[in-house]
Amino acid sequence: MVFKQFRLQVSLRVFLIVLSAFIFSFFLQKELIANAVFVFALIWYQVWLLLQKLNSIAFDLRKFLDSINYDDLTQTFTINNTNEAKDDLNKTFQKALNRFRDKRSQRESDLQFYKSIAQQLDTAIVAFDTSGKVVFSNKTTKRLFTGVKSSHVLDFEDISEELFNIFNNKDEEGIYHCTIPGMYASERVVVQKMLLYVKGEMIHVYSISRVEEEVEKVEIQAWEALISVLTHEIMNAIAPVASLSDTVKGELEYLKDNYDKEVPTKEEISDLISPMETISHRVSSLSTLAENFRVLAHLRESQFEHFNVNKLCEEAVESYQSTYPNVKFELQLQQESILVTADPLQIRSVIDAVVKNAVEELETSGAERASVIIRSTQDENKNKPIIRIIDNGSGIDSEAQNKIFIPFYTTKKDHVGIGLSLSRQIMRRNNGRLTLKTALNEGSEFTLRF
Repeated sequence: MVFKQFRLQVSLRVFLIVLSAFIFSFFLQKELIANAVFVFALIWYQVWLLLQKLNSIAFDLRKFLDSINYDDLTQTFTINNTNEAKDDLNKTFQKALNRFRDKRSQRESDLQFYKSIAQQLDTAIVAFDTSGKVVFSNKTTKRLFTGVKSSHVLDFEDISEELFNIFNNKDEEGIYHCTIPGMYASERVVVQKMLLYVKGEMIHVYSISRVEEEVEKVEIQAWEALISVLTHEIMNAIAPVASLSDTVKGELEYLKDNYDKEVPTKEEISDLISPMETISHRVSSLSTLAENFRVLAHLRESQFEHFNVNKLCEEAVESYQSTYPNVKFELQLQQESILVTADPLQIRSVIDAVVKNAVEELETSGAERASVIIRSTQDENKNKPIIRIIDNGSGIDSEAQNKIFIPFYTTKKDHVGIGLSLSRQIMRRNNGRLTLKTALNEGSEFTLRF
Protein backbone atom coordinates (compact mmCIF):
# COMPACT_ATOMS: atom_id res chain seq x y z
CA MET A 1 0.00 0.00 0.00
CA VAL A 2 2.86 2.39 0.88
CA PHE A 3 4.67 1.78 -2.39
CA LYS A 4 1.48 2.08 -4.45
CA GLN A 5 0.76 5.46 -2.91
CA PHE A 6 4.37 6.57 -3.41
CA ARG A 7 4.34 5.43 -7.03
CA LEU A 8 1.07 7.28 -7.62
CA GLN A 9 2.43 10.50 -6.15
CA VAL A 10 5.67 10.31 -8.17
CA SER A 11 3.77 9.44 -11.35
CA LEU A 12 1.46 12.42 -10.81
CA ARG A 13 4.38 14.82 -10.33
CA VAL A 14 6.17 13.49 -13.41
CA PHE A 15 2.95 13.85 -15.40
CA LEU A 16 2.59 17.47 -14.26
CA ILE A 17 6.23 18.20 -15.16
CA VAL A 18 5.77 16.68 -18.63
CA LEU A 19 2.48 18.58 -19.10
CA SER A 20 4.18 21.82 -17.99
CA ALA A 21 6.98 21.14 -20.49
CA PHE A 22 4.43 20.85 -23.32
CA ILE A 23 2.78 24.10 -22.19
CA PHE A 24 6.22 25.76 -22.00
CA SER A 25 6.94 24.66 -25.60
CA PHE A 26 3.55 25.96 -26.74
CA PHE A 27 4.17 29.39 -25.19
CA LEU A 28 7.61 29.58 -26.78
CA GLN A 29 6.16 28.83 -30.20
CA LYS A 30 3.56 31.54 -29.70
CA GLU A 31 6.32 33.88 -28.42
CA LEU A 32 4.47 34.42 -25.19
CA ILE A 33 7.68 35.00 -23.28
CA ALA A 34 6.12 36.07 -19.98
CA ASN A 35 3.91 32.98 -19.87
CA ALA A 36 6.82 30.75 -20.90
CA VAL A 37 9.01 32.13 -18.09
CA PHE A 38 6.22 31.52 -15.58
CA VAL A 39 5.71 27.94 -16.76
CA PHE A 40 9.50 27.34 -16.75
CA ALA A 41 9.65 28.52 -13.14
CA LEU A 42 6.73 26.26 -12.34
CA ILE A 43 8.57 23.31 -13.90
CA TRP A 44 11.66 23.97 -11.78
CA TYR A 45 9.50 24.25 -8.69
CA GLN A 46 7.84 20.90 -9.42
CA VAL A 47 11.24 19.30 -10.06
CA TRP A 48 12.52 20.78 -6.78
CA LEU A 49 9.50 19.35 -4.88
CA LEU A 50 10.08 15.92 -6.47
CA LEU A 51 13.77 15.97 -5.56
CA GLN A 52 12.91 17.05 -2.01
CA LYS A 53 10.47 14.16 -1.70
CA LEU A 54 13.00 11.66 -3.05
CA ASN A 55 15.83 13.08 -0.92
CA SER A 56 13.67 12.88 2.20
CA ILE A 57 12.77 9.25 1.52
CA ALA A 58 16.39 8.43 0.59
CA PHE A 59 17.56 10.05 3.86
CA ASP A 60 15.14 7.98 5.93
CA LEU A 61 16.10 4.83 4.01
CA ARG A 62 19.80 5.49 4.60
CA LYS A 63 19.06 6.20 8.27
CA PHE A 64 17.25 2.87 8.55
CA LEU A 65 20.03 0.93 6.78
CA ASP A 66 22.71 2.59 8.93
CA SER A 67 20.78 1.57 12.05
CA ILE A 68 20.83 -2.04 10.88
CA ASN A 69 24.41 -1.90 9.63
CA TYR A 70 25.86 -0.38 12.82
CA ASP A 71 23.46 -2.22 15.15
CA ASP A 72 22.11 1.09 16.44
CA LEU A 73 18.48 0.28 17.14
CA THR A 74 17.83 3.43 19.18
CA GLN A 75 16.94 5.44 16.07
CA THR A 76 13.38 6.75 15.73
CA PHE A 77 11.37 7.93 12.73
CA THR A 78 8.95 10.84 12.85
CA ILE A 79 5.34 9.89 12.19
CA ASN A 80 2.93 12.80 11.59
CA ASN A 81 -0.17 10.61 11.16
CA THR A 82 -0.82 11.91 7.68
CA ASN A 83 -1.75 9.96 4.59
CA GLU A 84 1.50 10.72 2.82
CA ALA A 85 3.69 7.87 1.56
CA LYS A 86 6.63 9.15 3.63
CA ASP A 87 4.61 8.83 6.81
CA ASP A 88 3.58 5.27 5.98
CA LEU A 89 7.18 4.45 5.08
CA ASN A 90 8.39 5.80 8.43
CA LYS A 91 5.81 3.64 10.20
CA THR A 92 7.20 0.58 8.38
CA PHE A 93 10.81 1.53 9.27
CA GLN A 94 9.90 2.08 12.93
CA LYS A 95 8.01 -1.20 13.10
CA ALA A 96 10.98 -3.05 11.58
CA LEU A 97 13.42 -1.42 14.06
CA ASN A 98 11.15 -2.28 16.99
CA ARG A 99 11.07 -5.86 15.82
CA PHE A 100 14.86 -5.97 15.45
CA ARG A 101 15.16 -4.46 18.93
CA ASP A 102 12.84 -7.08 20.42
CA LYS A 103 14.70 -9.88 18.65
CA ARG A 104 18.06 -8.64 19.90
CA SER A 105 16.73 -8.29 23.43
CA GLN A 106 15.36 -11.84 23.28
CA ARG A 107 18.64 -13.13 21.85
CA GLU A 108 20.67 -11.42 24.56
CA SER A 109 18.30 -12.78 27.21
CA ASP A 110 18.65 -16.32 25.82
CA LEU A 111 22.42 -15.94 25.63
CA GLN A 112 22.58 -14.80 29.24
CA PHE A 113 20.34 -17.72 30.24
CA TYR A 114 22.55 -20.31 28.54
CA LYS A 115 25.71 -18.68 29.89
CA SER A 116 24.28 -18.90 33.40
CA ILE A 117 23.54 -22.59 32.91
CA ALA A 118 27.04 -23.23 31.55
CA GLN A 119 28.55 -21.41 34.53
CA GLN A 120 26.66 -23.57 37.01
CA LEU A 121 27.50 -26.92 35.39
CA ASP A 122 29.65 -29.32 37.39
CA THR A 123 31.52 -30.09 34.16
CA ALA A 124 34.38 -27.87 33.05
CA ILE A 125 33.74 -26.18 29.68
CA VAL A 126 36.39 -24.29 27.72
CA ALA A 127 36.22 -22.96 24.15
CA PHE A 128 39.02 -21.83 21.81
CA ASP A 129 38.93 -19.91 18.55
CA THR A 130 41.13 -20.85 15.60
CA SER A 131 44.05 -18.82 17.00
CA GLY A 132 43.97 -20.75 20.28
CA LYS A 133 42.54 -17.91 22.37
CA VAL A 134 40.08 -18.90 25.12
CA VAL A 135 36.71 -17.35 24.20
CA PHE A 136 34.74 -18.95 27.01
CA SER A 137 35.37 -20.91 30.22
CA ASN A 138 32.99 -21.57 33.12
CA LYS A 139 33.54 -21.49 36.88
CA THR A 140 34.29 -25.21 37.06
CA THR A 141 37.17 -24.74 34.61
CA LYS A 142 38.64 -22.05 36.83
CA ARG A 143 38.27 -24.30 39.90
CA LEU A 144 39.77 -27.26 38.08
CA PHE A 145 42.85 -25.24 37.02
CA THR A 146 43.13 -22.98 40.07
CA GLY A 147 46.10 -20.64 40.10
CA VAL A 148 46.97 -21.24 36.44
CA LYS A 149 46.52 -18.62 33.76
CA SER A 150 44.32 -20.14 31.09
CA SER A 151 43.67 -17.48 28.48
CA HIS A 152 45.32 -19.36 25.61
CA VAL A 153 45.69 -22.98 24.58
CA LEU A 154 49.46 -22.74 25.13
CA ASP A 155 48.85 -22.14 28.85
CA PHE A 156 47.59 -25.72 29.18
CA GLU A 157 50.92 -27.18 28.07
CA ASP A 158 52.31 -26.54 31.56
CA ILE A 159 49.21 -28.03 33.20
CA SER A 160 49.10 -31.39 31.41
CA GLU A 161 50.88 -32.51 28.28
CA GLU A 162 48.15 -35.11 27.62
CA LEU A 163 45.42 -32.48 27.83
CA PHE A 164 47.44 -30.07 25.67
CA ASN A 165 47.82 -32.77 22.98
CA ILE A 166 44.06 -33.36 23.02
CA PHE A 167 43.42 -29.63 22.56
CA ASN A 168 45.81 -29.65 19.58
CA ASN A 169 44.34 -32.77 18.05
CA LYS A 170 43.15 -32.08 14.50
CA ASP A 171 40.30 -34.60 14.65
CA GLU A 172 36.91 -32.97 14.31
CA GLU A 173 35.08 -34.50 17.26
CA GLY A 174 35.71 -37.27 19.76
CA ILE A 175 35.96 -38.45 23.37
CA TYR A 176 39.36 -38.76 25.04
CA HIS A 177 40.77 -39.77 28.43
CA CYS A 178 43.76 -38.21 30.15
CA THR A 179 45.31 -37.40 33.53
CA ILE A 180 45.56 -33.90 34.97
CA PRO A 181 47.16 -32.74 38.23
CA GLY A 182 44.65 -32.39 41.06
CA MET A 183 44.77 -30.60 44.38
CA TYR A 184 46.03 -33.68 46.23
CA ALA A 185 46.76 -36.23 43.50
CA SER A 186 46.44 -36.79 39.75
CA GLU A 187 42.90 -37.11 38.46
CA ARG A 188 41.49 -39.03 35.50
CA VAL A 189 39.19 -36.95 33.31
CA VAL A 190 37.07 -37.49 30.22
CA VAL A 191 37.41 -34.82 27.53
CA GLN A 192 34.74 -34.46 24.85
CA LYS A 193 35.45 -32.28 21.82
CA MET A 194 32.76 -30.48 19.82
CA LEU A 195 32.91 -28.03 16.93
CA LEU A 196 30.68 -24.99 16.61
CA TYR A 197 30.53 -22.30 13.93
CA VAL A 198 29.87 -18.78 15.24
CA LYS A 199 29.68 -15.95 12.67
CA GLY A 200 31.55 -18.10 10.18
CA GLU A 201 34.41 -18.84 12.61
CA MET A 202 35.09 -22.34 13.89
CA ILE A 203 35.08 -22.66 17.70
CA HIS A 204 36.56 -25.71 19.46
CA VAL A 205 34.52 -26.56 22.57
CA TYR A 206 35.79 -29.04 25.18
CA SER A 207 33.91 -30.46 28.17
CA ILE A 208 36.06 -31.95 30.92
CA SER A 209 34.49 -34.33 33.45
CA ARG A 210 36.12 -35.92 36.45
CA VAL A 211 35.83 -39.70 36.10
CA GLU A 212 36.98 -40.84 39.52
CA GLU A 213 34.76 -38.42 41.40
CA GLU A 214 31.62 -39.62 39.60
CA VAL A 215 32.64 -43.28 39.94
CA GLU A 216 33.27 -42.80 43.65
CA LYS A 217 29.81 -41.29 44.11
CA VAL A 218 28.16 -44.25 42.37
CA GLU A 219 30.32 -46.77 44.25
CA ILE A 220 29.50 -45.18 47.60
CA GLN A 221 25.78 -45.24 46.81
CA ALA A 222 26.00 -48.88 45.70
CA TRP A 223 27.93 -49.92 48.81
CA GLU A 224 25.53 -48.06 51.08
CA ALA A 225 22.59 -49.87 49.48
CA LEU A 226 24.39 -53.23 49.66
CA ILE A 227 25.43 -52.74 53.29
CA SER A 228 21.87 -51.75 54.20
CA VAL A 229 20.45 -54.92 52.64
CA LEU A 230 23.16 -57.17 54.11
CA THR A 231 22.70 -55.65 57.56
CA HIS A 232 18.98 -56.31 57.32
CA GLU A 233 19.49 -59.94 56.26
CA ILE A 234 22.19 -60.65 58.86
CA MET A 235 20.20 -59.07 61.68
CA ASN A 236 17.14 -61.09 60.68
CA ALA A 237 19.23 -64.26 60.94
CA ILE A 238 21.17 -63.40 64.09
CA ALA A 239 18.35 -61.99 66.24
CA PRO A 240 16.51 -65.33 66.76
CA VAL A 241 19.84 -67.16 67.10
CA ALA A 242 20.86 -64.94 70.02
CA SER A 243 17.43 -65.18 71.64
CA LEU A 244 17.14 -68.94 71.27
CA SER A 245 20.72 -69.45 72.43
CA ASP A 246 19.89 -67.63 75.66
CA THR A 247 16.76 -69.77 76.06
CA VAL A 248 18.65 -73.05 75.53
CA LYS A 249 21.42 -71.89 77.84
CA GLY A 250 18.88 -71.15 80.58
CA GLU A 251 17.20 -74.55 80.15
CA LEU A 252 20.55 -76.39 80.28
CA GLU A 253 21.62 -74.50 83.41
CA TYR A 254 18.32 -75.43 85.06
CA LEU A 255 18.78 -79.11 84.15
CA LYS A 256 22.37 -78.98 85.37
CA ASP A 257 21.34 -77.54 88.74
CA ASN A 258 18.61 -80.17 89.13
CA TYR A 259 20.53 -83.08 87.63
CA ASP A 260 20.55 -85.09 90.93
CA LYS A 261 16.92 -84.30 91.79
CA GLU A 262 14.99 -85.14 88.56
CA VAL A 263 15.46 -86.75 85.15
CA PRO A 264 14.68 -84.59 82.03
CA THR A 265 11.43 -85.56 80.37
CA LYS A 266 10.87 -85.98 76.60
CA GLU A 267 8.98 -82.71 76.51
CA GLU A 268 11.90 -80.87 78.09
CA ILE A 269 14.33 -82.46 75.63
CA SER A 270 11.99 -81.54 72.73
CA ASP A 271 11.92 -77.96 74.02
CA LEU A 272 15.71 -77.95 73.62
CA ILE A 273 15.75 -79.64 70.21
CA SER A 274 13.26 -77.19 68.61
CA PRO A 275 15.31 -74.02 69.22
CA MET A 276 18.48 -75.85 68.16
CA GLU A 277 16.79 -76.71 64.86
CA THR A 278 15.85 -73.04 64.42
CA ILE A 279 19.43 -72.03 65.16
CA SER A 280 20.68 -74.58 62.64
CA HIS A 281 18.24 -73.24 60.01
CA ARG A 282 19.35 -69.65 60.61
CA VAL A 283 23.03 -70.60 60.42
CA SER A 284 22.30 -72.40 57.16
CA SER A 285 20.64 -69.22 55.83
CA LEU A 286 23.72 -67.21 56.75
CA SER A 287 25.90 -69.78 54.96
CA THR A 288 23.69 -69.49 51.87
CA LEU A 289 23.96 -65.69 52.06
CA ALA A 290 27.75 -65.92 52.26
CA GLU A 291 27.82 -68.37 49.31
CA ASN A 292 25.68 -66.08 47.20
CA PHE A 293 27.94 -63.17 48.08
CA ARG A 294 30.91 -65.28 46.97
CA VAL A 295 29.15 -66.00 43.66
CA LEU A 296 28.64 -62.27 43.11
CA ALA A 297 32.25 -61.49 43.95
CA HIS A 298 33.78 -64.31 41.89
CA LEU A 299 31.72 -64.39 38.70
CA ARG A 300 33.60 -66.29 36.00
CA GLU A 301 35.01 -64.47 33.00
CA SER A 302 32.77 -64.37 29.93
CA GLN A 303 33.71 -66.64 27.03
CA PHE A 304 32.77 -64.60 23.97
CA GLU A 305 31.57 -66.25 20.76
CA HIS A 306 29.22 -65.51 17.86
CA PHE A 307 25.81 -67.15 18.16
CA ASN A 308 22.25 -66.78 16.89
CA VAL A 309 20.23 -65.24 19.70
CA ASN A 310 16.97 -66.39 18.04
CA LYS A 311 18.00 -70.03 18.40
CA LEU A 312 18.85 -69.41 22.05
CA CYS A 313 15.38 -67.93 22.62
CA GLU A 314 13.70 -70.85 20.84
CA GLU A 315 15.50 -73.39 23.04
CA ALA A 316 14.61 -71.39 26.14
CA VAL A 317 10.88 -71.21 25.28
CA GLU A 318 10.75 -74.98 24.63
CA SER A 319 12.17 -75.71 28.08
CA TYR A 320 9.89 -73.19 29.82
CA GLN A 321 6.72 -74.71 28.34
CA SER A 322 7.40 -77.94 30.20
CA THR A 323 8.85 -76.33 33.33
CA TYR A 324 6.01 -73.83 33.80
CA PRO A 325 2.84 -75.52 32.40
CA ASN A 326 0.49 -72.91 33.91
CA VAL A 327 2.06 -70.06 31.94
CA LYS A 328 1.67 -69.47 28.22
CA PHE A 329 4.95 -68.62 26.49
CA GLU A 330 5.04 -66.81 23.15
CA LEU A 331 8.14 -66.38 21.01
CA GLN A 332 8.28 -63.38 18.64
CA LEU A 333 11.17 -63.14 16.16
CA GLN A 334 11.69 -60.05 14.00
CA GLN A 335 13.89 -61.93 11.53
CA GLU A 336 15.29 -65.40 11.03
CA SER A 337 18.74 -64.74 12.43
CA ILE A 338 20.19 -62.13 14.79
CA LEU A 339 23.85 -62.60 15.64
CA VAL A 340 25.30 -61.60 19.01
CA THR A 341 28.87 -61.68 20.30
CA ALA A 342 28.66 -62.73 23.96
CA ASP A 343 28.79 -65.74 26.29
CA PRO A 344 25.73 -67.88 25.33
CA LEU A 345 25.66 -69.76 28.65
CA GLN A 346 25.67 -66.55 30.64
CA ILE A 347 23.03 -64.92 28.42
CA ARG A 348 20.83 -68.01 28.83
CA SER A 349 21.24 -67.77 32.62
CA VAL A 350 20.10 -64.13 32.47
CA ILE A 351 17.00 -65.09 30.45
CA ASP A 352 16.28 -67.92 32.91
CA ALA A 353 16.55 -65.58 35.90
CA VAL A 354 14.26 -62.95 34.34
CA VAL A 355 11.68 -65.54 33.25
CA LYS A 356 11.74 -67.17 36.69
CA ASN A 357 11.15 -63.76 38.28
CA ALA A 358 8.26 -63.10 35.84
CA VAL A 359 6.64 -66.50 36.52
CA GLU A 360 6.87 -66.03 40.29
CA GLU A 361 5.33 -62.58 39.93
CA LEU A 362 2.48 -64.05 37.86
CA GLU A 363 1.87 -66.77 40.45
CA THR A 364 1.87 -64.21 43.27
CA SER A 365 -0.50 -61.82 41.52
CA GLY A 366 -2.80 -64.63 40.37
CA ALA A 367 -3.07 -63.14 36.88
CA GLU A 368 -5.64 -64.73 34.61
CA ARG A 369 -4.24 -66.28 31.44
CA ALA A 370 -0.70 -65.74 32.67
CA SER A 371 1.60 -65.22 29.70
CA VAL A 372 5.22 -64.33 29.01
CA ILE A 373 6.40 -62.98 25.64
CA ILE A 374 10.03 -63.38 24.60
CA ARG A 375 10.70 -61.05 21.69
CA SER A 376 13.98 -61.03 19.74
CA THR A 377 14.39 -57.84 17.71
CA GLN A 378 16.77 -55.02 16.83
CA ASP A 379 16.92 -51.44 18.06
CA GLU A 380 15.48 -49.15 15.38
CA ASN A 381 17.99 -46.36 16.05
CA LYS A 382 21.24 -48.21 16.76
CA ASN A 383 20.44 -51.46 14.94
CA LYS A 384 21.60 -53.44 18.00
CA PRO A 385 20.15 -56.83 19.11
CA ILE A 386 17.50 -56.69 21.82
CA ILE A 387 15.68 -59.39 23.80
CA ARG A 388 12.48 -58.28 25.49
CA ILE A 389 10.78 -60.43 28.16
CA ILE A 390 7.24 -59.17 28.78
CA ASP A 391 4.72 -60.50 31.31
CA ASN A 392 1.11 -59.54 32.00
CA GLY A 393 1.46 -59.51 35.78
CA SER A 394 0.58 -56.79 38.27
CA GLY A 395 3.80 -54.83 37.70
CA ILE A 396 6.29 -53.53 40.26
CA ASP A 397 5.81 -50.51 42.52
CA SER A 398 8.15 -47.53 42.33
CA GLU A 399 10.02 -48.33 45.55
CA ALA A 400 10.85 -51.87 44.42
CA GLN A 401 11.86 -50.60 40.96
CA ASN A 402 14.66 -48.52 42.50
CA LYS A 403 16.02 -51.48 44.48
CA ILE A 404 15.25 -54.52 42.36
CA PHE A 405 18.80 -54.77 40.97
CA ILE A 406 20.48 -54.30 44.37
CA PRO A 407 22.13 -57.54 45.58
CA PHE A 408 20.10 -59.43 48.25
CA TYR A 409 17.09 -57.15 47.93
CA THR A 410 13.87 -59.14 47.58
CA THR A 411 10.17 -58.77 48.37
CA LYS A 412 9.54 -62.53 48.25
CA LYS A 413 9.72 -64.92 51.15
CA ASP A 414 12.54 -67.51 51.13
CA HIS A 415 14.39 -65.65 48.35
CA VAL A 416 17.90 -64.23 48.64
CA GLY A 417 17.51 -61.53 45.95
CA ILE A 418 20.58 -62.35 43.91
CA GLY A 419 19.13 -63.38 40.53
CA LEU A 420 18.45 -60.00 38.94
CA SER A 421 21.53 -58.27 40.40
CA LEU A 422 23.70 -61.12 39.12
CA SER A 423 21.95 -60.91 35.74
CA ARG A 424 22.73 -57.20 35.41
CA GLN A 425 26.37 -57.88 36.31
CA ILE A 426 26.53 -60.62 33.67
CA MET A 427 25.09 -58.29 31.02
CA ARG A 428 27.72 -55.67 31.83
CA ARG A 429 30.46 -58.27 31.45
CA ASN A 430 29.01 -59.09 28.06
CA ASN A 431 29.02 -55.42 27.00
CA GLY A 432 25.27 -55.17 27.38
CA ARG A 433 22.59 -53.78 29.67
CA LEU A 434 19.59 -55.13 31.53
CA THR A 435 16.79 -52.61 31.99
CA LEU A 436 13.27 -52.66 33.41
CA LYS A 437 10.09 -50.93 32.28
CA THR A 438 7.05 -51.50 34.47
CA ALA A 439 3.93 -49.96 35.96
CA LEU A 440 1.39 -51.18 38.47
CA ASN A 441 -1.36 -53.31 36.91
CA GLU A 442 0.35 -53.10 33.51
CA GLY A 443 2.93 -55.90 33.71
CA SER A 444 6.70 -55.70 33.42
CA GLU A 445 9.18 -55.65 30.55
CA PHE A 446 12.83 -56.62 31.05
CA THR A 447 15.11 -55.75 28.15
CA LEU A 448 18.50 -57.29 27.34
CA ARG A 449 20.43 -54.82 25.17
CA PHE A 450 23.66 -55.80 23.42
